Amino acid sequence: MGEEGRIRIVLDTLGGDNPPAELIRGGLAAARAFGVEVVFAGKRELIERELQGQHFPYSIIEAPEAVTMEDSPAEAVRKKKESSLVQGMIALKEGQAEAFVSPGNTGAVMAAALLQLGRLPGIDRPGIAVPIPKVDGGSLLLIDSGANVDCSPLNLKQFAIMGQVYMQEILGLPRPKIGLLNIGAERGKGNELARKAFELLEGLEGFVGNVESNRLFCDEVDVLVCDGFVGNILLKGVEGAAAAIIALLKGASRERLRARLGALLLAPQFRLLRERLDAAHHGGAPLLGVNGVVIVAHGHSDALAIKNAIKVAKSAVENRLPERIAQGISRHMESLGSP
Repeated sequence: MGEEGRIRIVLDTLGGDNPPAELIRGGLAAARAFGVEVVFAGKRELIERELQGQHFPYSIIEAPEAVTMEDSPAEAVRKKKESSLVQGMIALKEGQAEAFVSPGNTGAVMAAALLQLGRLPGIDRPGIAVPIPKVDGGSLLLIDSGANVDCSPLNLKQFAIMGQVYMQEILGLPRPKIGLLNIGAERGKGNELARKAFELLEGLEGFVGNVESNRLFCDEVDVLVCDGFVGNILLKGVEGAAAAIIALLKGASRERLRARLGALLLAPQFRLLRERLDAAHHGGAPLLGVNGVVIVAHGHSDALAIKNAIKVAKSAVENRLPERIAQGISRHMESLGSP
């Protein structure tokens, strides 16, 4: 912990699509709002210039290199040792911080986390768990949403267990329902991965079977399991559809006077809808299965998204996320065994 017991959170300021100044502003906003100490990883001169005249607890990790979205994850982690991503992850490993937040190259974040932090016992591959709003006001946890392009059936089983533990231990849902994303609800549907994963998941408490993507927002499941290739496509499709729906509603409300009056009355509901569907308001997603708190933010994250990603990181630290995931995995593996 930092000064006065403050949680210290590393922010990778060079990893995202937006300029470092935008990410630094998000870190500043988070420090003020949540009482955390932000450890800014990046170019010291740039960070000090942006924070000039600001009075709040922070520190800087000098890391002039950036891992770009185009970089090969493994190669970047191996060669760009002075990058903000690698140096920030090392700081987390060495106890200089309690969490790490990056809007950078997802594959590189996972590679660095595996290299520096390692996996939790019983986990072969970590998975990114992203909350998606449902029509009933709750959230669906999608795992994996992009950490692993190629997966085995056992990987999907482990994702399901981690998602279940996360919903139980962190979000307080005692009996989460688990579904396998597939092209049909019937047993035997899908490719070889889906069919074999279904067989493994049948023995897991709470498993309700295959779920089609058109049932995504309904109250059928609380944890939706898939490989990272499919999950990332699904997530980006949802984000695009949400933006299109809001744009269509705005366009329709301008066409006639009656529609404009209706739009004025519905403005609070429009704002609520936008907030629930906007990735910036959810901040970031935990990388479950690594031995530390690592939060993956959207590559397009602005200051608001970074602020909220740091909020997610703070909550994960306070709830001892890796420890509780490890305990849950151990409990499940003892009862289920590995196939």
